[in-house]
Amino acid sequence: MQFVTPTKAVDPLDGLPPPPRSPRPGPKWLAWPPSKLPQRPNTFTALKGNSGLVICVGLNKDGTYVAFDGHCYHMGEPLFDGCGTGDIEDDGSIRCPAHGRRVHSETGACAERGPFAQRTYRTRVRQTAEGVVVDVDVSRPGSFASDAYNGGCPSSVERRRRACAAIDRVTPDRHVRRRLAYDDDDEEMAAS
Repeated sequence: MQFVTPTKAVDPLDGLPPPPRSPRPGPKWLAWPPSKLPQRPNTFTALKGNSGLVICVGLNKDGTYVAFDGHCYHMGEPLFDGCGTGDIEDDGSIRCPAHGRRVHSETGACAERGPFAQRTYRTRVRQTAEGVVVDVDVSRPGSFASDAYNGGCPSSVERRRRACAAIDRVTPDRHVRRRLAYDDDDEEMAAS
């Protein structure tokens, strides 16, 4: 039996310089003006950016600032009231006004969804001539459940309305339409 020694295959990229490495994206800071910052401990305020992203900045009872997505991870309902404000509980959690889900304001973790439920953002505080400015780093990588609702995505009410309209177009039977539109709600109620 004769053994053949393998020859090195010719690499078409031999002799070319390696491709440039893309730099890791740096932080992208958004400044929170002093007039929009919460004034009392354990409260937060919400602002909507040009891209449709809603971010809340809160003041904890220890004087530190936190930032998180303005829509709940569960069904996309706003975490703030009609005036764009809300409360942080003594344990650092935020309670969704629509369904009562709780999420921690600093970590974004919750009991039902685990550590990647609500997107939180890094903050830094600067003193300017106008007063305290809080910068929010919106370049945090990763995937979070609240991403599905923030940035111009429709809320659960709007998604349900669209789903019902789509079902109406294809299903003439009114009882079938109603059952299809509310199947998700029935499953959630049974799980609770």
